[in-house]
Amino acid sequence: MESWIYISAISLAFSIPGLLFSYYSVILFLSTLRYPRTLAESSSLRETPFVSFLIATFNEKFVIANTLDEIKNLDYPRDKLQVVVADDSSDETVEVIDQKVLELNSLGIQAVVSRRKARKGFKSGALNQAASLLKGDYVLLLDADSTVRPDILTKGLNAFSRDARIGFVSFRVGHYNREQNLTTRLFALQLDQGDTVTKMGAYSIDAPYSFQGGFVLVSMAVLRQVGFWANESIVEDAYLSCKIYCAGYRGVYLSDVRIFSEDPSSLEVWKKQAARVAQGWANCAITNGRKILSCKKLSIWRRIVLFSTLVGPFQGLTRTNIRAECPLKLDIF
Repeated sequence: MESWIYISAISLAFSIPGLLFSYYSVILFLSTLRYPRTLAESSSLRETPFVSFLIATFNEKFVIANTLDEIKNLDYPRDKLQVVVADDSSDETVEVIDQKVLELNSLGIQAVVSRRKARKGFKSGALNQAASLLKGDYVLLLDADSTVRPDILTKGLNAFSRDARIGFVSFRVGHYNREQNLTTRLFALQLDQGDTVTKMGAYSIDAPYSFQGGFVLVSMAVLRQVGFWANESIVEDAYLSCKIYCAGYRGVYLSDVRIFSEDPSSLEVWKKQAARVAQGWANCAITNGRKILSCKKLSIWRRIVLFSTLVGPFQGLTRTNIRAECPLKLDIF
């Protein structure tokens, strides 16, 4: 068989999911009109479950202090809070975290640091090691530059009561440096558009989507059931999303509740971040493709949606980038 036939077959294999994703994007856009605006209504909690914060850090000395300080201002009983910092830092971040942990403990918030001798498994490895320290019934996953508002837990925990199948609640990404320059404005606009179409639309039609690891509240029971994070993953949030959906759970997206983070301030940083996410999602689709497409706890259309969502960003990568930066094993197909 001639080589052009092989090339055409490979191109078609990746083009079909991309075509499906394009049609699906139109469906998501129209579905945003059905998104219920009452999801984030504040109300008092009948119970105040124990909640853990899990924060992964690596040399984040300029932002981690503010992230930990904001936890002190939560409208939630301090004796029902725990902070676990999975710290792989090798610079002054270590001293900053240790000081903030002492301050949190002095205020009645349980706080502890998990550290490793080697960065095996990168961020997912750090999270898995720290998972043994978690005591909460729910876990709020934050990035080192994430900042929360006082009512985040009240609104997030209330959302769990809407459906027994809910495994996680994800929040809109806020931008505390949005007005820094043109790049941050464009990045924020692009992320807002993605959050609006993908997550509002997906929730409205009960479709799967990938949450972002620094902006999600997860049930601890669900985390234990799915086995926590996949080791050696560069997009641990996408992998965890797939595992939760394949276990038969769903997510809630609170569009009006934000966790703020720092946007990339240069095109170079933005480009590297976008390439890492696209490559990581493609790797996730390839590694878990058969499991997703054969999952009995997902309907056929949800299996296709979940797989196509992961493959979608991969369409923008060139063949050169794939071979140079992301040596994936494509023989799974």
